Amino acid sequence: MAWHPTWNEPTDDRPRRRFMADRGGLMPPGVKIILLVNIAAFLVDGLTNGSLTRFGALSVRELMHLQVWRLFTYMFLHGGFAHIFWNMFILWVIGNMFERQLGTRQFLYLYFAAGVLGGLFETGFNVIMHFEHGPLRGPHGHPIMMPEGPLTYLQIQAVGASAAVAGVLVGFATLNPRAVFLLFFILPIEARWLAIIYMVVETRHIVFGFQTSMTDGVAHAAHVGGGLLGFVWMKWGYRILAALRRGRGGRGDGGGAFLRRGDGRDQAELDRILDKIHRDGVGSLTTREKMFLQEMGGKFRDRP
Repeated sequence: MAWHPTWNEPTDDRPRRRFMADRGGLMPPGVKIILLVNIAAFLVDGLTNGSLTRFGALSVRELMHLQVWRLFTYMFLHGGFAHIFWNMFILWVIGNMFERQLGTRQFLYLYFAAGVLGGLFETGFNVIMHFEHGPLRGPHGHPIMMPEGPLTYLQIQAVGASAAVAGVLVGFATLNPRAVFLLFFILPIEARWLAIIYMVVETRHIVFGFQTSMTDGVAHAAHVGGGLLGFVWMKWGYRILAALRRGRGGRGDGGGAFLRRGDGRDQAELDRILDKIHRDGVGSLTTREKMFLQEMGGKFRDRP
Protein backbone atom coordinates (compact mmCIF):
# COMPACT_ATOMS: atom_id res chain seq x y z
CA MET A 1 0.00 0.00 0.00
CA ALA A 2 1.13 3.54 -0.69
CA TRP A 3 0.83 5.92 2.22
CA HIS A 4 1.44 9.62 2.69
CA PRO A 5 5.05 9.85 3.94
CA THR A 6 4.21 12.14 6.86
CA TRP A 7 1.73 9.98 8.78
CA ASN A 8 4.35 9.28 11.43
CA GLU A 9 5.76 12.79 11.68
CA PRO A 10 4.93 14.96 14.70
CA THR A 11 2.41 17.72 14.04
CA ASP A 12 4.75 20.49 15.28
CA ASP A 13 8.25 21.02 16.64
CA ARG A 14 7.22 21.39 20.27
CA PRO A 15 7.54 18.39 22.61
CA ARG A 16 4.21 16.68 23.22
CA ARG A 17 3.85 15.53 26.80
CA ARG A 18 0.28 14.26 26.77
CA PHE A 19 0.02 10.62 27.82
CA MET A 20 -1.92 9.63 24.70
CA ALA A 21 0.24 11.63 22.26
CA ASP A 22 1.57 9.76 19.23
CA ARG A 23 5.36 9.98 19.41
CA GLY A 24 5.98 7.88 16.32
CA GLY A 25 7.61 4.47 16.44
CA LEU A 26 6.12 1.12 15.52
CA MET A 27 2.73 1.72 17.16
CA PRO A 28 0.57 4.71 18.08
CA PRO A 29 -0.57 4.85 21.73
CA GLY A 30 -4.10 3.45 21.28
CA VAL A 31 -2.99 0.27 19.51
CA LYS A 32 -0.10 -0.13 21.96
CA ILE A 33 -2.36 0.08 25.01
CA ILE A 34 -4.91 -2.35 23.55
CA LEU A 35 -2.18 -4.86 22.71
CA LEU A 36 -0.55 -4.65 26.14
CA VAL A 37 -3.82 -4.96 28.06
CA ASN A 38 -4.98 -7.93 25.97
CA ILE A 39 -1.68 -9.75 26.33
CA ALA A 40 -1.56 -9.05 30.07
CA ALA A 41 -5.14 -10.28 30.52
CA PHE A 42 -4.39 -13.43 28.52
CA LEU A 43 -1.36 -14.25 30.68
CA VAL A 44 -3.10 -13.50 33.99
CA ASP A 45 -6.15 -15.53 32.96
CA GLY A 46 -3.96 -18.49 32.09
CA LEU A 47 -1.96 -18.30 35.31
CA THR A 48 -5.12 -18.06 37.46
CA ASN A 49 -7.06 -20.90 35.79
CA GLY A 50 -9.54 -18.62 34.03
CA SER A 51 -10.41 -16.28 36.90
CA LEU A 52 -10.68 -13.28 34.55
CA THR A 53 -12.92 -15.23 32.18
CA ARG A 54 -15.25 -16.15 35.01
CA PHE A 55 -15.50 -12.49 35.96
CA GLY A 56 -15.56 -10.88 32.52
CA ALA A 57 -16.87 -13.25 29.82
CA LEU A 58 -20.15 -12.24 28.19
CA SER A 59 -23.37 -14.23 28.18
CA VAL A 60 -27.09 -13.55 28.20
CA ARG A 61 -27.43 -15.06 31.67
CA GLU A 62 -24.93 -12.62 33.19
CA LEU A 63 -26.53 -9.63 31.44
CA MET A 64 -29.89 -10.69 32.84
CA HIS A 65 -28.27 -10.33 36.27
CA LEU A 66 -27.27 -6.76 35.30
CA GLN A 67 -23.56 -7.56 34.99
CA VAL A 68 -23.28 -4.99 32.22
CA TRP A 69 -19.52 -4.52 32.64
CA ARG A 70 -19.12 -7.78 30.71
CA LEU A 71 -20.00 -5.94 27.48
CA PHE A 72 -16.65 -4.21 27.95
CA THR A 73 -14.48 -6.80 29.69
CA TYR A 74 -15.23 -9.68 27.31
CA MET A 75 -13.23 -8.01 24.54
CA PHE A 76 -9.99 -8.32 26.55
CA LEU A 77 -10.33 -12.09 27.05
CA HIS A 78 -9.44 -14.87 24.60
CA GLY A 79 -9.97 -18.59 24.31
CA GLY A 80 -6.48 -19.61 23.25
CA PHE A 81 -3.19 -18.51 21.74
CA ALA A 82 -4.41 -18.60 18.12
CA HIS A 83 -7.45 -16.53 19.10
CA ILE A 84 -5.46 -13.69 20.64
CA PHE A 85 -2.63 -13.90 18.11
CA TRP A 86 -4.79 -13.32 15.05
CA ASN A 87 -6.89 -10.62 16.70
CA MET A 88 -3.83 -8.69 17.82
CA PHE A 89 -1.99 -9.26 14.54
CA ILE A 90 -4.86 -7.82 12.48
CA LEU A 91 -5.21 -4.94 14.94
CA TRP A 92 -1.50 -4.20 14.62
CA VAL A 93 -1.48 -4.33 10.82
CA ILE A 94 -4.59 -2.17 10.28
CA GLY A 95 -4.84 -0.25 13.53
CA ASN A 96 -1.46 1.46 13.21
CA MET A 97 -2.47 3.16 9.99
CA PHE A 98 -6.09 3.71 10.96
CA GLU A 99 -5.32 5.33 14.32
CA ARG A 100 -2.88 7.76 12.71
CA GLN A 101 -5.57 8.76 10.27
CA LEU A 102 -8.31 9.22 12.86
CA GLY A 103 -6.33 10.29 15.90
CA THR A 104 -6.08 8.23 19.06
CA ARG A 105 -9.26 9.42 20.77
CA GLN A 106 -11.50 8.82 17.76
CA PHE A 107 -9.86 5.44 17.12
CA LEU A 108 -10.46 4.26 20.69
CA TYR A 109 -14.06 5.45 20.62
CA LEU A 110 -14.68 3.43 17.46
CA TYR A 111 -12.83 0.37 18.77
CA PHE A 112 -14.72 0.09 22.04
CA ALA A 113 -18.08 1.06 20.54
CA ALA A 114 -17.64 -1.74 17.98
CA GLY A 115 -16.83 -4.18 20.77
CA VAL A 116 -19.88 -3.22 22.81
CA LEU A 117 -22.26 -3.32 19.84
CA GLY A 118 -20.79 -6.66 18.80
CA GLY A 119 -21.49 -7.99 22.29
CA LEU A 120 -25.10 -6.84 22.06
CA PHE A 121 -25.48 -8.50 18.64
CA GLU A 122 -24.08 -11.77 19.99
CA THR A 123 -26.37 -11.82 23.04
CA GLY A 124 -29.33 -10.96 20.81
CA PHE A 125 -28.42 -13.85 18.50
CA ASN A 126 -28.26 -16.25 21.45
CA VAL A 127 -31.64 -15.09 22.76
CA ILE A 128 -33.25 -15.78 19.37
CA MET A 129 -31.52 -19.17 19.14
CA HIS A 130 -32.74 -20.05 22.64
CA PHE A 131 -36.39 -19.38 21.86
CA GLU A 132 -36.26 -20.86 18.36
CA HIS A 133 -34.26 -24.05 19.00
CA GLY A 134 -34.18 -24.72 22.74
CA PRO A 135 -31.08 -26.22 24.43
CA LEU A 136 -27.89 -27.04 22.57
CA ARG A 137 -27.76 -30.54 21.16
CA GLY A 138 -24.91 -32.90 20.48
CA PRO A 139 -24.09 -34.82 17.28
CA HIS A 140 -26.90 -37.34 17.92
CA GLY A 141 -29.54 -34.74 18.61
CA HIS A 142 -29.55 -35.17 22.39
CA PRO A 143 -29.37 -32.07 24.65
CA ILE A 144 -25.92 -31.32 26.01
CA MET A 145 -26.16 -31.82 29.76
CA MET A 146 -24.43 -29.76 32.43
CA PRO A 147 -24.49 -30.36 36.23
CA GLU A 148 -27.29 -27.79 36.53
CA GLY A 149 -29.26 -29.15 33.56
CA PRO A 150 -29.30 -28.83 29.74
CA LEU A 151 -26.85 -26.31 28.27
CA THR A 152 -28.75 -23.39 26.72
CA TYR A 153 -27.79 -20.54 24.45
CA LEU A 154 -28.36 -18.18 27.36
CA GLN A 155 -25.33 -19.71 29.09
CA ILE A 156 -22.91 -19.62 26.15
CA GLN A 157 -20.06 -17.23 26.88
CA ALA A 158 -18.39 -14.97 24.33
CA VAL A 159 -14.82 -13.71 24.65
CA GLY A 160 -12.40 -11.96 22.34
CA ALA A 161 -11.54 -8.70 20.65
CA SER A 162 -12.87 -9.90 17.29
CA ALA A 163 -15.91 -7.59 17.25
CA ALA A 164 -13.78 -4.52 18.00
CA VAL A 165 -11.18 -5.60 15.43
CA ALA A 166 -13.98 -6.11 12.88
CA GLY A 167 -15.00 -2.50 13.51
CA VAL A 168 -11.43 -1.40 12.81
CA LEU A 169 -11.24 -3.50 9.62
CA VAL A 170 -14.54 -2.28 8.16
CA GLY A 171 -13.97 1.29 9.35
CA PHE A 172 -10.55 1.34 7.68
CA ALA A 173 -12.01 -0.08 4.46
CA THR A 174 -14.77 2.56 4.50
CA LEU A 175 -12.20 5.34 4.79
CA ASN A 176 -9.62 3.73 2.47
CA PRO A 177 -11.63 1.54 0.07
CA ARG A 178 -8.85 1.11 -2.48
CA ALA A 179 -6.00 0.37 -0.07
CA VAL A 180 -4.45 -2.99 -1.00
CA PHE A 181 -3.76 -5.90 1.35
CA LEU A 182 -2.07 -9.21 0.64
CA LEU A 183 -4.67 -11.83 1.54
CA PHE A 184 -2.91 -14.88 3.02
CA PHE A 185 0.28 -12.86 2.31
CA ILE A 186 -0.06 -13.75 -1.39
CA LEU A 187 -3.27 -12.49 -3.05
CA PRO A 188 -3.63 -8.70 -3.43
CA ILE A 189 -7.12 -7.47 -2.57
CA GLU A 190 -8.59 -4.01 -2.07
CA ALA A 191 -9.77 -3.18 1.44
CA ARG A 192 -13.39 -2.66 0.34
CA TRP A 193 -13.63 -6.15 -1.14
CA LEU A 194 -11.93 -7.70 1.87
CA ALA A 195 -14.46 -6.03 4.18
CA ILE A 196 -17.43 -7.01 2.00
CA ILE A 197 -16.33 -10.66 1.77
CA TYR A 198 -15.74 -10.75 5.50
CA MET A 199 -19.18 -9.38 6.33
CA VAL A 200 -20.93 -11.67 3.83
CA VAL A 201 -19.22 -14.76 5.24
CA GLU A 202 -20.02 -13.79 8.83
CA THR A 203 -23.66 -13.04 7.96
CA ARG A 204 -23.95 -16.39 6.19
CA HIS A 205 -22.91 -18.15 9.40
CA ILE A 206 -25.66 -16.34 11.31
CA VAL A 207 -28.32 -17.29 8.77
CA PHE A 208 -27.10 -20.89 8.78
CA GLY A 209 -27.37 -20.97 12.57
CA PHE A 210 -30.93 -19.66 12.51
CA GLN A 211 -31.93 -22.26 9.92
CA THR A 212 -30.24 -25.33 11.40
CA SER A 213 -29.65 -24.56 15.11
CA MET A 214 -26.00 -25.56 14.51
CA THR A 215 -23.14 -23.26 15.50
CA ASP A 216 -19.38 -23.61 15.25
CA GLY A 217 -18.46 -21.97 18.55
CA VAL A 218 -17.50 -18.65 16.93
CA ALA A 219 -19.32 -15.43 17.79
CA HIS A 220 -20.20 -14.48 14.21
CA ALA A 221 -22.99 -12.14 15.30
CA ALA A 222 -20.47 -10.15 17.34
CA HIS A 223 -18.29 -9.78 14.26
CA VAL A 224 -21.21 -8.49 12.21
CA GLY A 225 -22.21 -6.02 14.92
CA GLY A 226 -18.66 -4.68 15.21
CA GLY A 227 -18.27 -4.39 11.44
CA LEU A 228 -21.56 -2.51 11.09
CA LEU A 229 -20.46 -0.05 13.76
CA GLY A 230 -17.21 0.60 11.91
CA PHE A 231 -19.08 1.29 8.67
CA VAL A 232 -21.70 3.59 10.22
CA TRP A 233 -19.09 5.42 12.29
CA MET A 234 -16.95 6.29 9.28
CA LYS A 235 -19.88 6.96 6.95
CA TRP A 236 -22.13 9.08 9.14
CA GLY A 237 -20.48 9.32 12.56
CA TYR A 238 -19.33 12.93 12.33
CA ARG A 239 -22.74 14.04 11.11
CA ILE A 240 -24.47 12.20 13.96
CA LEU A 241 -22.11 13.69 16.54
CA ALA A 242 -22.60 17.17 15.10
CA ALA A 243 -26.39 16.76 15.29
CA LEU A 244 -26.16 15.56 18.89
CA ARG A 245 -23.91 18.50 19.74
CA ARG A 246 -26.39 20.95 18.24
CA GLY A 247 -29.19 19.22 20.14
CA ARG A 248 -27.32 19.83 23.39
CA GLY A 249 -27.17 23.54 22.62
CA GLY A 250 -23.69 23.48 21.10
CA ARG A 251 -22.51 25.50 18.13
CA GLY A 252 -25.67 25.40 16.06
CA ASP A 253 -24.22 26.89 12.91
CA GLY A 254 -21.35 24.38 12.81
CA GLY A 255 -18.75 27.14 13.31
CA GLY A 256 -19.91 30.03 11.11
CA ALA A 257 -20.58 30.98 7.51
CA PHE A 258 -17.40 29.24 6.33
CA LEU A 259 -18.80 25.85 7.35
CA ARG A 260 -22.10 26.49 5.64
CA ARG A 261 -20.28 26.62 2.33
CA GLY A 262 -19.53 22.88 2.54
CA ASP A 263 -21.92 20.00 2.05
CA GLY A 264 -23.34 18.15 5.06
CA ARG A 265 -20.47 15.71 5.45
CA ASP A 266 -17.78 18.38 5.10
CA GLN A 267 -19.60 20.60 7.57
CA ALA A 268 -19.73 17.87 10.18
CA GLU A 269 -16.04 17.06 9.70
CA LEU A 270 -15.05 20.71 9.93
CA ASP A 271 -17.16 21.09 13.04
CA ARG A 272 -15.33 18.20 14.65
CA ILE A 273 -11.88 19.50 13.70
CA LEU A 274 -12.60 23.04 14.90
CA ASP A 275 -13.84 21.63 18.20
CA LYS A 276 -10.60 19.66 18.48
CA ILE A 277 -8.52 22.78 17.81
CA HIS A 278 -10.49 24.71 20.41
CA ARG A 279 -10.07 21.89 22.95
CA ASP A 280 -6.51 20.63 22.33
CA GLY A 281 -4.85 23.19 20.05
CA VAL A 282 -3.62 23.01 16.46
CA GLY A 283 -0.77 20.70 17.47
CA SER A 284 -3.25 17.94 18.25
CA LEU A 285 -4.38 17.59 14.62
CA THR A 286 -3.39 14.56 12.60
CA THR A 287 -1.85 14.98 9.16
CA ARG A 288 -5.12 13.91 7.55
CA GLU A 289 -7.03 16.58 9.48
CA LYS A 290 -4.56 19.28 8.43
CA MET A 291 -4.82 18.17 4.81
CA PHE A 292 -8.61 18.27 5.07
CA LEU A 293 -8.52 21.85 6.37
CA GLN A 294 -6.18 22.86 3.55
CA GLU A 295 -8.51 21.26 1.02
CA MET A 296 -11.55 23.06 2.43
CA GLY A 297 -9.65 26.31 2.53
CA GLY A 298 -8.79 25.93 -1.16
CA LYS A 299 -12.43 25.24 -2.05
CA PHE A 300 -13.47 28.32 -0.12
CA ARG A 301 -10.93 30.55 -1.91
CA ASP A 302 -11.90 29.21 -5.32
CA ARG A 303 -15.54 30.17 -4.92
CA PRO A 304 -16.82 33.62 -5.99
